[in-house]
Amino acid sequence: MDLQEDLPGHKYRSAKTLPFELHRHCTIYFEEKLFHQALQLLLSLLSSNTIASGPAFIPTPQHLALAATLVVHPSTTTRAKTVEGTQAANTALQLLRLTNKLVGPLAAKFDIAFAFTRFSSSRHGGLHRVNGDTEGNDTPLDLETVPLNVDLAQGGSLWFRSEDFWHAVGWTFNCAVLYPKRWPRWRVWLQYMCDVLEDDWGERQRLVSNSDYGTATPPSGHILLRESLIFKYISGASGVSGHHRRIVRAIFADGSSQSLNEFREVFHNELKEPEKEKENLKRREVDVDVDQDVFGDYLANDDDGVEENGDDAYSTRDSRPSRPKRSRTAASAPSSNSNGDFSMDPSYKSPDVAHSDNASQLGDIASLALRQRLMQLLSRVSHALPKAYMQVGALYDLLVEFIRPLPLPTFQLLVSSPMLSKFTDNARATLCETILHRLLDNASSNEGFLNQNKLETCFLPYAAYTSSAIDNAKVSILLETMIQLLASNNMLHIQPSLQDAIEQGIVARSDKSQNDTKKSQGKQKMEESGWVWLIESGERMTYLVTKLSSKGNEED
Repeated sequence: MDLQEDLPGHKYRSAKTLPFELHRHCTIYFEEKLFHQALQLLLSLLSSNTIASGPAFIPTPQHLALAATLVVHPSTTTRAKTVEGTQAANTALQLLRLTNKLVGPLAAKFDIAFAFTRFSSSRHGGLHRVNGDTEGNDTPLDLETVPLNVDLAQGGSLWFRSEDFWHAVGWTFNCAVLYPKRWPRWRVWLQYMCDVLEDDWGERQRLVSNSDYGTATPPSGHILLRESLIFKYISGASGVSGHHRRIVRAIFADGSSQSLNEFREVFHNELKEPEKEKENLKRREVDVDVDQDVFGDYLANDDDGVEENGDDAYSTRDSRPSRPKRSRTAASAPSSNSNGDFSMDPSYKSPDVAHSDNASQLGDIASLALRQRLMQLLSRVSHALPKAYMQVGALYDLLVEFIRPLPLPTFQLLVSSPMLSKFTDNARATLCETILHRLLDNASSNEGFLNQNKLETCFLPYAAYTSSAIDNAKVSILLETMIQLLASNNMLHIQPSLQDAIEQGIVARSDKSQNDTKKSQGKQKMEESGWVWLIESGERMTYLVTKLSSKGNEED
């Protein structure tokens, strides 16, 4: 199956750099740690022009880099001490999204803003402020390259704390499995980064195919794509050797000890529980109403034991008003089991957590969707730049090494679930074919695009090379997915040969799995689960073909 992907049309407004005075004003806000005020000013400047086609004032790369850090940093999220701190994280995300939507990744210079700097001397190729420059005499180059004078924009930033993009990706997916308090913030950051990476790649593809570049030689187009943010992240992956495999390990990070050792927490003490204020100070912040004779805990003894023994001056109750009893829940420190923003559950501290709340061992549906988006990006880069990155076949062989051993429910969600559509049809078809070549016991040809004849002769009639019901169920799920792909693209024609191939395959996989259930006693429960998936998948294939056949007869 070979489908042409639609390239995004030009949809961005022209960008305009901030005037020096406004830039300085925002920088002062940031350096005084008035993050919310700085972000609100930048947001108002960005959206100030009411003319849709007019230029937009865009934040500088340093401002955007700091905003991205604020989206996930513990001090503005899970350990925020004020409501304003939490608002700063949300406003930062709003600013980043609007910048990408209005002017796009190229005009916003995300390649400078979102560069990982731990192993580089500065954010942009080692450039520093020119010696002799004085404050207030910044050059345009300085406005894009000199970090802000605040720790969250330098050594404490996301871009310095992470080894590279894939370190942050791996930690994000570890949080998806193990740390539900950190996962929501890292999820929105990675969703935004995927938006940026996809838009950046799509815009460059559009420029390559544009008439302005129509006379350019192929190397010119390749250079433009090699300057994309996703290719920079691929080529800049840390590790002396095997960095391609490390990238895929990050995408499939599952919270295991091996994964946690490789993709550690990004920020210092990121999982530390927020500090709780002292109980006696918290009590005096509420429940005080003099007009109603409600004095909170001001008339209470801080040592309840002393009051009970009558050894305190306030133990006499002759002429003093009695203090109304009240619930202590409103004034007490946040409970570890509460639903507040600052609450912590046991999984926040320990990786030994059950996965009962997850859709799979790789996390929830949002986690699987993000993993798919990253795999799809790698597939696009491999297809466009096979020599600079790696051949498409080699990439899918690498992906299959991680996908094939997954438990059956996770496997089905990632490969064929209709709830997830982050793969293009071409990518899903290629992935299914690659996995089938690893599972089937026949030596079928791997040449050419997927079509009905290839499906009928090379895949449908066969069982897995093992006698495991789990493996045969995976084969059936993959075949079911390929049938649906052909049908949805009007490439499936109901004919006797198709129906015969489906029935032959169902019987072959059933017979192969029968042998396994008789021999393996220790894995009986797993095999029974595999049998359920195998039977249901075969029934769905039969139903789909029958339904399409009856629909075709009605049209005739």
